[in-house]
Amino acid sequence: MITSRREQTFSILFSFLSITSILAFHLPQQNRIHRQLSSLGEESDYVEGDTNNGPINSNSLLNDADNSLRLQRFADKQDTEDESAMNRRLFMGAALLGSSAVVSNLPENFLSAVAEEEFDRDGFGRLNWITTPVNKRTGVTVFDAEKFGYNVRFVTYLSRFLLVFDLDCQKWWYSKAADIPRAASKEEVEYVRLRQFGAFSASVEVGLQEYGGNAGPAKLMKSLISRYCPDLANVRKSREKMGLPKLTEDQELKEMREIKEARRQIALLFGLMENNQPVEEINKLLAAIDNGSIKSVVIDDGGSGYAPGYGPPNVEFPPPKAGEDFKRATGRATLRPNGKILRLDVGNRGNGYQKPPTVTLSPPGATSGNDVPSGKTATAKAYIFKNGPNKGKLERFQMIEQGEGYTEGERIRVTISPPDLPTEKGGFAATANPVMELEVASIEVVDGGSGYAIETRIPIYVEPPPATAKINLNDPLEARIIDRSQALPKSVNAKLRNQILEPDDPNSLASNVGKVAKNDGLGGAGGCIGRACYDRPVVACAKAQAETSSFSEFRNEGDALEAVETEAKVVQKRIVNAVSSGTDSQMKMPPFWNGGPSSSSAQLLTLIPAGLGLEYDQSLRRFVLTADDDYVDINKESILGASNRPLDPEFGPRGRSPIERDVTLDLSSFLRFSLSGAICASGAHFVLTPLDVVKTKLQTDPENYPGVVSAFKKLADERGIGGFFDGWAPTFVGFFFWGSASYSTTELLRRYFVDALGPEARALEVPIILGSSAIGAAFSTFILCPFESVRIRSVTQPDYGSNLFDVTSRMVKEEGASSLFSAVPPLLFKEVPFNTAKFLIFSLVSNLLYDSFPAAQEDIKLSLVVSLVSGMTGGLIAAIVSNPADATISEMKKSQTKVGPIEAVKSLIDKGGYANMFRGLPVRMAFYPLIVSMQFFVFDAIRLNLGIGSDDLKLYLDVLGGALNEGSVGPA
Repeated sequence: MITSRREQTFSILFSFLSITSILAFHLPQQNRIHRQLSSLGEESDYVEGDTNNGPINSNSLLNDADNSLRLQRFADKQDTEDESAMNRRLFMGAALLGSSAVVSNLPENFLSAVAEEEFDRDGFGRLNWITTPVNKRTGVTVFDAEKFGYNVRFVTYLSRFLLVFDLDCQKWWYSKAADIPRAASKEEVEYVRLRQFGAFSASVEVGLQEYGGNAGPAKLMKSLISRYCPDLANVRKSREKMGLPKLTEDQELKEMREIKEARRQIALLFGLMENNQPVEEINKLLAAIDNGSIKSVVIDDGGSGYAPGYGPPNVEFPPPKAGEDFKRATGRATLRPNGKILRLDVGNRGNGYQKPPTVTLSPPGATSGNDVPSGKTATAKAYIFKNGPNKGKLERFQMIEQGEGYTEGERIRVTISPPDLPTEKGGFAATANPVMELEVASIEVVDGGSGYAIETRIPIYVEPPPATAKINLNDPLEARIIDRSQALPKSVNAKLRNQILEPDDPNSLASNVGKVAKNDGLGGAGGCIGRACYDRPVVACAKAQAETSSFSEFRNEGDALEAVETEAKVVQKRIVNAVSSGTDSQMKMPPFWNGGPSSSSAQLLTLIPAGLGLEYDQSLRRFVLTADDDYVDINKESILGASNRPLDPEFGPRGRSPIERDVTLDLSSFLRFSLSGAICASGAHFVLTPLDVVKTKLQTDPENYPGVVSAFKKLADERGIGGFFDGWAPTFVGFFFWGSASYSTTELLRRYFVDALGPEARALEVPIILGSSAIGAAFSTFILCPFESVRIRSVTQPDYGSNLFDVTSRMVKEEGASSLFSAVPPLLFKEVPFNTAKFLIFSLVSNLLYDSFPAAQEDIKLSLVVSLVSGMTGGLIAAIVSNPADATISEMKKSQTKVGPIEAVKSLIDKGGYANMFRGLPVRMAFYPLIVSMQFFVFDAIRLNLGIGSDDLKLYLDVLGGALNEGSVGPA
């Protein structure tokens, strides 16, 4: 069906070109690519990898005679980088391109289908054509995603990731091998593949605009993980839903390797971001990659305020960063004295004190005879009951200084001054028992858990000292079980002890402290309880040991070579007996490469190898790509030098234009094209009517109007200003209909031919333009001819009629209606060459200007300037090639005669030789560049305002949106 349609299209194109005697240009594809390779830096589909970066480093891997030629194409125009930076860039060109990911589960007939070009060019599974948001009118460009932190390295590496792990993206990539010319050289293969990759990366970059804002990168990462890193159960469920057979045990093992590798590559991908990097999400992903378990805990600060008798505090490890499916670690704390006195418990309260006694504690080491140089003696203050039934007794102690240097087991002597009441009258001294303060000495890992990251320290939460740590709960007064206004009991009975120790008792100390801390539910008390409000917290961090890391690959050697081998097979299906113009274009393999096909296009299917991973940079507060020590040792001389930080890796060309195709014109768009063409053609011709009148005078009456300047003067003297606008009405009306038919028909046919020819359309750009513009010109000529006949008669015989209708009716009456169309043959020979030259030169010059000034593709004003310059050039060439036919028409229609085209040509030659066929050319060379440039300028301006600009009528392949759409899960 497609073949038949193509044959019909070729027949229409070349049959019409033969009838109208238009010479079609033939541009051999191979020669065109060689010329483009020599000036590839001017290719509009590419920009440098970064405006501040050096050459694209994939070319540094090619060790052939044309290496310098390709590097010149990608070289930055202002290369100011030092030698060290260049060496590191060359390293990334070699090292980062060195390890491939698998392209698995391809259909058995996939490669043969690619070779035979059997793929539907309009669809690739979930990748759909949608309206492009990129538009000069709205100001949206391909590069807007960079504002959200998606730099060039991120975009191009994400493109590689999709080509490796997404089956539909692979289908697109391998089907595009059909665009490689047969018997192509390696340079041609590289050029085509780099161009295709540039368009693919541009489509990815456009899709990234859906993930803007601060939360965009995290949202994108979540989507990528959900799509390419499912658990095996979801993979099985997805395959069953799609009607695919169950995976074998070996296939499931391979699938798990791919899922793990996809997880690693996603982490590395987001590690390439410099701004708006989702650090927390990367850390979580790295945890899933590492699958680390807690091996040890480091105590930075053991805290303070812990008391004997409570047991060790609870230890709480954070949940694994990898997610809920992983196991949380558990641990147990041990306590030790920290050399300080926590509190003084009342032994007995004594009796007979009229004022608080003095309290003296022995210095550290004093009772054991040891000197503690750094020790500090603790001090305390006593409080007594001054009235009530307990007057004269000791109430409590308060620590003033906790001291330092006391050791576990040391006998600490507490001396309390005697009471004022003599012993014989009942006075006796109080006693006190010192209690050592404890701190957390260590945390023992009971269960290491799983799913922890190894790149960062893992903070551990240790329960603070209890609210009652500085209180002797065995003392009912301090425990607030009895009121201080009542007489103290001589001993603690069972009832009092139960009240002290019962946490659910609303009158217990714990309950009362809780109420105070929470301010009875009214807030404002900080929510902390007792010691947690002012004791030093424990500072402890855990270190996890990984099962693997982001520096390690999950695939085996066979997996790593599969993508390269597949690409080589696809290329060889298209490249039969391929030859190279270079002396040796074998790809130079980096030192870690294990052999395999040397197709340079396979570089675009390689990913970051083992030995390179992510490391958190505290100064930058983000993850950075770095090399491990083993990798540095192996490659330090040739690649890394003294650093383990590769500088600015680059992963391929960045395209200016995404994968696009034209929209099929509907009736509304066609009518708007018609209106745009009508306004631009009629308006431009009306404005330049004076030049057209002078040109016609020069052609029809050379004796009275021999020159341009004299013609202007004579016409002004004889007819005044009005004479310069003779025939304006047929000019305006005729070109209104002519422009409506010509521009709309040409656009419609061009889109039809491109759609019908498919991939072959690129190589047939010139014939398509010639054919569509020629058919459009032929169709519009029949519309224009009557008006042009009336215009010429109005200019050559001003008194022939007073207006358009009078001249037309008189010509029909005197010469017949056929006289209005008698000039169709010469008019065809005028309009068809004129139109084809106009559109062809306009297109070629526009492409050249856009190649030279790529920014014009994104700016409305610059694009209109391009239209103006291209139109002037097209008008100049069109004026020259169509002048003989124009002179013939003027000779035929200057008076009432039956002169035909052949007789008119003979008459012109007899009067002035062949040079007479170019009579009036100077005026036409001034007239038509102006009129054509005005036409295209106005045409493009009106199109933009009517919503049918070139950007409005394009669809782009939604690579990212399609790849992340609901459907199959897991890597390809």
